Amino acid sequence: MSDSDISPQFSSKMGITDYKKVIQDADNYFNKHFTHVAIDEIVKLRADFFDSLLLHLWECADLATENLSLNAVGGYGRQTLHLHSDIDICVLFSQELSPHQETQIGQFFTQLWDIGLELGHSVLALNEIDKACEDITIATSLFEIRHLTGPESHARQVLERLYGDDLWSSEAFFKAKFSEQDERHKKAQGSAFSLEPNLKNSPGGMRDIQTLIWVTRKYFAAEDMAALRRFGFFTADEHAELLESQHFIWRTRWALHAAAQRSENRLLISLQSDVARLMGFGDNSHLAIEKMMRQLYRAMRRISELNQMLLQYFKDEILVQTDKKSIVLNQHFEINGRQINARHDDVFVDRKQLIALFIHIAENANDIDGISPQTIRLIRQVRRRLLGDLQDFDRCRKEFLALFRHPQGMGLALTLMHRHGILASYLPQWREIVGQMQFDLYHVYPVDEHTHKLLKNLYSLGGKAEIPSLAQPSAVYKAIENKEVLLLAALFHDLGKGRGGDHSELGAVDALQFAKFHELKPSQAKVIAWLVKNHLLLSLSSQRLDIYDPSEVKNLAKAIGTKARLDALYCLTVADIKATNDDLWTNWKATLLRDLYLSISYALRNGLENVLEQRTIVREHKNEALELIGLSEHPDVIKQLWKRLPLSFFSNAQPSEIARYSKAMTQHPAEHSLILLDESSTKGSSDLFVYMKDKPGLFVTLFNTLASLQISVQQANISRTKDGYVVESLKILDYDHHPIRTAGRRERIKQRLKQVLFENRKLPKKRLNSNIGSFVSEAKVEFLHSRKKDRTLISVTALDNPQFMSHFCNGFRLFELNIHSAKITTVGEQVDNVFLVSDKEGQSLDDENKQALKSFFVDMINEQTPA
Repeated sequence: MSDSDISPQFSSKMGITDYKKVIQDADNYFNKHFTHVAIDEIVKLRADFFDSLLLHLWECADLATENLSLNAVGGYGRQTLHLHSDIDICVLFSQELSPHQETQIGQFFTQLWDIGLELGHSVLALNEIDKACEDITIATSLFEIRHLTGPESHARQVLERLYGDDLWSSEAFFKAKFSEQDERHKKAQGSAFSLEPNLKNSPGGMRDIQTLIWVTRKYFAAEDMAALRRFGFFTADEHAELLESQHFIWRTRWALHAAAQRSENRLLISLQSDVARLMGFGDNSHLAIEKMMRQLYRAMRRISELNQMLLQYFKDEILVQTDKKSIVLNQHFEINGRQINARHDDVFVDRKQLIALFIHIAENANDIDGISPQTIRLIRQVRRRLLGDLQDFDRCRKEFLALFRHPQGMGLALTLMHRHGILASYLPQWREIVGQMQFDLYHVYPVDEHTHKLLKNLYSLGGKAEIPSLAQPSAVYKAIENKEVLLLAALFHDLGKGRGGDHSELGAVDALQFAKFHELKPSQAKVIAWLVKNHLLLSLSSQRLDIYDPSEVKNLAKAIGTKARLDALYCLTVADIKATNDDLWTNWKATLLRDLYLSISYALRNGLENVLEQRTIVREHKNEALELIGLSEHPDVIKQLWKRLPLSFFSNAQPSEIARYSKAMTQHPAEHSLILLDESSTKGSSDLFVYMKDKPGLFVTLFNTLASLQISVQQANISRTKDGYVVESLKILDYDHHPIRTAGRRERIKQRLKQVLFENRKLPKKRLNSNIGSFVSEAKVEFLHSRKKDRTLISVTALDNPQFMSHFCNGFRLFELNIHSAKITTVGEQVDNVFLVSDKEGQSLDDENKQALKSFFVDMINEQTPA
């Protein structure tokens, strides 16, 4: 294919219709050869064709004078003219235009519009160039100026001004283009990988390559990217990879213009089938689209990675660097200028370090913004050399689980792990869904990007709620102990897509295999697989069922089985909906799910919780706690202690807590009382443990003491041993809603509790909370089903208010009730309290006492509610 194949014989006698036909014939010719001629040749030949046309029309307009020059700029100046791209031209003049010239230039532009050209044009005096180029957009366009006709000196003068430092220094130009790209990426919400990517402006699109070219031209005065190889910024393989990816996007864009029959940069779903067919992927619509989009996402991901690597190299080369703060992490990694950097080129020979890199990013989240370009290059090299999956290495498996257990693991660390292909290198199922399309009416991201967003949404629930509708899910998420179970379920929830069959069931099988391979506990594996298999249960139920029908709620409660599963499923559902489509999460959807969650919670408390599963958890917790205790205590001593403790102590506490509390109790004289307050301030709350002989009013006194210290209880599990002791485990926050941070404050709290609980000192008079009057709250008192015939299970729900709790406790004392166990859970502004009680005779409450107790609680709340 050559210029002679499409060079028409232009004539001054041709009219508008003739020119339109010549243009259409040329474009038809390009389209005919598009599938088997290199795309860079196609776009150049189309630029050459319009060069000929414009030169002919310029001459016909009698504009060929020494004062005027016609120049191509922008993409046309680069000779990359796509099917419906704008034809950008700039007319330059050295002396003031005569009225005749102004008229002729106007007629020239009019004729171009009349023959149907999409025109971008400007007319500039050479002495106006400096002022015009104050605008970075104009300066960038003129950097690509290409002389067509007239004095060649005009274009040379423009480039001389631009290459000098008077208008734009290299440093200022780089900062402007870097900032421009950053803003463009933010508008694309940081992702090129929506189902309708913008081929030009999305991360990894054509603009990212052009940014590299512009910086290269300004700083190195080079014509193209090949020059970077000579300067050592590029390897031959990287240059070839960039060109290959660029050519694929160019072909896609040409086909998009042909399918849309207009200038279009978004690869709209409605056009994807036609684009895939034009590109030669076949007529099988879904399969053809799938193949095309996977290649497109791969090309955009490569461009994005190379762009990031090269821009950072440019930044280090061009910008004046102040002394970078350097922090050595270990023999393998360091932090330089907020980037993590490999300290030697052989670091990834030990495959474990590929995962450890991201652990370091999580551990130093406040000091790291990204990965150094040298380290990105090492990651790219080792990725190609991998002989199998990273999960085949035992040490990698341990690091991978550690990342999912780390509080910051799903932050920047996860994003970079996904962006640089290490997640795909670790997990074969993930590799299969990279770029996997979702042919439905509501997903707007391919499977991998959707799952990445879901994990990020769960991570964000651990912080401050972004909007009011996320307050409840956020509170539930923060209370979940084993978050890695939920996160791993989120990772697998859609990995079964694209294989035929029910993706939930396929994903559940994969999750079980993963859990076994990674040596997770059987109970954890069971929950992960269950969540994957049932991840749509709440969402579909809220849409299809009458969620206010008690029978429907009861069936759902039986299917879910435990409160722990419900909490995890609720958070997974919220994060999944938000990751599906930004418009799906509404206040109405939030209200439906919240009401359904609360209804199922009530049903589970009312006797539907799965006892068998709880016993399995108790057995696992005991075994793991014994391993943690090790040789520091004789197993028989520990087991003898455990015989005295109720099952709730083991099901509600984590193995590490069971081990710590058990050791303390065995090392403590049985007749003495014990108070423990952990020193950790890195968790979301502080752990308070009280072990002492039971006595009347103990529960009331404990809570009133904490309230006097301005301590709020977020969660409490209180139960009696078989020999009359009370075991109380509480998660508490200080007056500033943070864990107890200082040793002095912890010691004062312990001393006050000892004085009141052990020495029977009186509490100081309580100060009224001035904020209580601003809240309107109605206590919700319910009597739930109890498996023990001589016990009554009471649920009291109210505002998170210490005075309310004090009144609840006083009510139990007034009615002479024995509290056998209690569970207090704070969710947002609300506290959910469940008490197991009996009357003074040790029997369950009769209906008369139930009604009297309920009336007392409701009246007490109403007295504190402003009229």
